[in-house]
Amino acid sequence: MEATLFSISLWSFFAGMMAHFLGLFPREGTRAGRLFRWLAPALVIIGSGSLTALIIQRWATQGRVPISSSYEYLSVLTWFVAVFYFVVLNKVRKPLMGACISPGMFLGLVFAGMYPRKLEMTLIPALQSYWLKIHVSLTIIGEAVFAVAFVLGILYLVKNYRADRVDPQSRRKSLYLFLGAELVGMNVVGILRALGLVLAGVRGPVLVVCLLGGGFLVAVPLYLWACRRLVADGGGNHGGLIFAMTVFSLLVSGMFLGSLVNRNQQRIESTAYRIQTLDRLVEGIGGSGELTRESLERLLGEKRRELDLYLGLEKLHAQRKHTLSQEEARELIDNSGTELRIDFPLTLGEIRQERRRLQGDLVEIEALAGELGLPVKLAGLTALRRSLVDDYNRMVTSGLLPHDSGRISAFLGYMLLIAVPFFILGYLAAGPLQDRIPELEILDSLAYRTVSLGFPIYTFGALICGAVWAHYAWGKWWSNDPKEIGSLIVWFVYAIYLHARYVKSWSGTQAAAAAVLGFLLAVLGFVGNSVLGGLHAYG
Repeated sequence: MEATLFSISLWSFFAGMMAHFLGLFPREGTRAGRLFRWLAPALVIIGSGSLTALIIQRWATQGRVPISSSYEYLSVLTWFVAVFYFVVLNKVRKPLMGACISPGMFLGLVFAGMYPRKLEMTLIPALQSYWLKIHVSLTIIGEAVFAVAFVLGILYLVKNYRADRVDPQSRRKSLYLFLGAELVGMNVVGILRALGLVLAGVRGPVLVVCLLGGGFLVAVPLYLWACRRLVADGGGNHGGLIFAMTVFSLLVSGMFLGSLVNRNQQRIESTAYRIQTLDRLVEGIGGSGELTRESLERLLGEKRRELDLYLGLEKLHAQRKHTLSQEEARELIDNSGTELRIDFPLTLGEIRQERRRLQGDLVEIEALAGELGLPVKLAGLTALRRSLVDDYNRMVTSGLLPHDSGRISAFLGYMLLIAVPFFILGYLAAGPLQDRIPELEILDSLAYRTVSLGFPIYTFGALICGAVWAHYAWGKWWSNDPKEIGSLIVWFVYAIYLHARYVKSWSGTQAAAAAVLGFLLAVLGFVGNSVLGGLHAYG
């Protein structure tokens, strides 16, 4: 049922997005224009209703608010974006507003679908708190509001572009400067590689992509420095348009590429996990030469006792709120009935990692034994393991990114290549769409009010409630976790935005760029959470 509701929501949002796009072509007031004007919101309503039913069903099934995994987080975030979609359309009755916000709902569900949809019926003790509902829910609302401000900022920068005031020579000079900066950056990375400092062992076409990505990091500051001194747009805000289209294209390409890499990584990890499970089944065979029901039950019983021990250690850590010593855990270990050797002192992260591994072991062992059928000979397990190892090696060697060094550079390089067509399309469409964008004053005012709404919600939810929850769950207010640092940076960007607006009456291009940058950093914080790990990487 959940898969059906997800599909209805996904394709309804897609149809609504396409209806919004098609509605940009007929003139306002024509029959076709009126048709698309009513059809697009109707399709979004269908998608929102289906997504609402999905969230309610998952809530009822689990008995808790569905916000504890990346899939649930993005689904609920998409739902709130849909809510603000109707709020904005009620305030600004322009077809282009819907065409700009509706892709966010579609892409939100696309990326949500890239993450596992498994139901976590029992959360770890640290997450079994009402602070989960307050902290995560308010953070989602705040980020949904910032997403709307991001769209308004992009529209402002596009609307404020004046092609007639920009010298064509300045456009060409801007393009040549970027290409030159990228070439310089690639040469810098090439020299560092020749010295053995970066990209060691990377060869072939992937090396070119890595040079593009690494060169891009060098090219961006070099390009900005050169543009400020060598290019003048004559007041046409050409730089603002370049910034808007660059952020838009890189954001779309980065999220698309990140979802592909994430899915491939999940397949690799799943295959590796099955290989490890087969090894445990082989260990359970002993000298009999085959896996029987009795030997399987002995193995499962041992794993359940180990899991009970780690669940007890997790509860003990929640009570003590500090790293456990061997003396503190001695009673639990003595009563566990296992001969498991544990290295102390034991942190919460280590306990959680081992607890989740044991839970996965139990599920995977039972599932794999069911697939094979019992009894099964050792030769059958060995042949299956050999096949899985071949699959694993093929996935690792044929992956989009290098397995060892150069992963970040390759990711940036592919992202840059994918972003180029999006940038060109956005740049070419900016001029023709300007007449359909609301006036600058409306966009600026609405963006300011939107950030003013989202900032206190985000402050209280992400920072204050997050710190209180961290103290409750981990025993400390701040952990230098990647997600915590990213959230603080986002908060600073929007705090500067509001302060400058209030004190210096800061508006226009600078304010729009700040609104765009803030949400971009929020997205990077979410992606970094998945890549860098930390206490927030449970989803």
